[in-house]
Amino acid sequence: MQSSQSPSVLLPHFRTSLQSFPSSPSTFLVLHTLPPSTPSSSPSPRIRTVHVLDSSFNPPTRAHLRIALSALTSSNNASKPQRLLLLLATQNADKVPKPAAFEQRLAMMTILAQDILDQYHFNANSHGCAVEGVDEELLAVDIGVTTHPYFHDKAISIDDTDYYTEQSTGEKPQQVHLLGFDSLTRLLDTKYYPPTHTLDPLFALFDKHRIRVTRRIEDGDKYGTVEDQDRVREALANGQRESEGGKKEWAERIEMVEGEGEAVSSTKAREGVINGDWALVERLVGKGVREYIQEERLYVGVNGG
Repeated sequence: MQSSQSPSVLLPHFRTSLQSFPSSPSTFLVLHTLPPSTPSSSPSPRIRTVHVLDSSFNPPTRAHLRIALSALTSSNNASKPQRLLLLLATQNADKVPKPAAFEQRLAMMTILAQDILDQYHFNANSHGCAVEGVDEELLAVDIGVTTHPYFHDKAISIDDTDYYTEQSTGEKPQQVHLLGFDSLTRLLDTKYYPPTHTLDPLFALFDKHRIRVTRRIEDGDKYGTVEDQDRVREALANGQRESEGGKKEWAERIEMVEGEGEAVSSTKAREGVINGDWALVERLVGKGVREYIQEERLYVGVNGG
């Protein structure tokens, strides 16, 4: 018998929510929260930071898992109650939504969320920082959607909903957006900000919030060396982007961190499905997501972003 919280059982809920979402006044909506016992209303007032992992999740991979866990278990966040938002944009600045339907991606995101919770609690117990009776309060993971394709609009939309607002004080938590290096280059590319094509719209992001960038560690020289990647941040710090609207102080709100483990991408995972290499797929996405892809026959004979 399937659990009431299993990804397959949640599919109708996700499908119905996605159908009504475009006609609603909201541009950001939380559709599901793990663990299930977490109240659906605003999170605990102890939460001061919401980590936002925004991706196409097509499919979710171990890279997403590592990025989330690295941020949640960093020295600045250890032993504190945590909130993580896995965010799917129903519009993307570069990609047409194919081949997996959005509701299927949301279902796979719930598997990723459970993997994150399991590993987070395992790490907490291993390091002796879990407190008896409050394990479920250490971390909650939200599955959310937004109509906005750009990071600064997403940050505004999350703030405007008041979902994460502390009820007693009206205080809003700081958002920490978790990016790969390739997303940082797009964030700072003026072509995405017409009609002026400057970085001025990013005031809405950097004025209140921060970003944490995981360096890419793939083969070849597509992303360059660690030093090459760090120069993107240094260009801001040195004032080299001021003519485009970039501010020196923004560099202080960008944290660059080392990538770990095997180079993983959703594209490689989809190619593994097409080639029938399920051992490779599981290595890239984990057992739960691999099983779901097989059960739902996702990505068979197609590829896309």
